[in-house]
Parts: sequence; structure tokens; C-alpha cells
Amino acid sequence: MTPRLTHFAINTDDVEGTQEFYGSVFGWTFRNYGPAGFVQILDESGSAPMGAIQERRQLLDGEPTRGFECTFGVDDVDLVRQRILTAGGRVLMEKSTIPGVGHLLAFQDPGGNPALVMQYDTSAE
Repeated sequence: MTPRLTHFAINTDDVEGTQEFYGSVFGWTFRNYGPAGFVQILDESGSAPMGAIQERRQLLDGEPTRGFECTFGVDDVDLVRQRILTAGGRVLMEKSTIPGVGHLLAFQDPGGNPALVMQYDTSAE
């Protein structure tokens, strides 16, 4: 599988206000999903998630995450972890499992940009 952008998240200190903003600007609709402070952004049909708005977190030490946070779908998160390190990147969050979704890892590229990779697996526990 060629890695592809599969998800984006907008980090914010005000989930409700950010939801109202993007709903007004782009006509996006939302649904609560997962933990508190996390809502899915739905596609035009109103049924499939295309991204999320989430409470701000810190992927980089001492720096709140700003902007859009991108997740790339991969076949093997462990293999990609090794490639990240070999290519000069840094692991920010070791592999964690989201039950029913898959395995997630956060990294920083040599330019200082945080990103994530997800090995999707609906049987993940």
C-alpha cells in the first residue's frame, strides 16, 4: 500500500466554537465520537468521517499542536517506525492501539513537523 492521507484533525482549545466556525464556513456536519472533546467531521453525505476536531494536545514537548494534524494510512506501522528513525525522524508517541480502528504512531520529521501513521485494523483490541 502506498501511504495515503486518511485523516486530519484540527486541534483547538474550544471544540464547540471551532465546530460552529467550520460548520458556518464550509457547511460541515459533525457527530460526537470517542472520548470527550473529539468530534468527527462528516463528508457531504453526512455518514462517513473525513476528519475531526479535537481538544488541543502536545505532540512536541512544550509546544501545543497548532494547525491541521495529518494521519497517513500504512500497511505496517512497525516497519514505518523503523523507516522514520532511519531517515532522521523522531518518534513522538510510540504505537498505541485504538480498539476497532487500528494501531497509531506519532512522529516528527527532520523539519520539525509532527504527523501520524495508522495501520487500520477493525479487529484491533
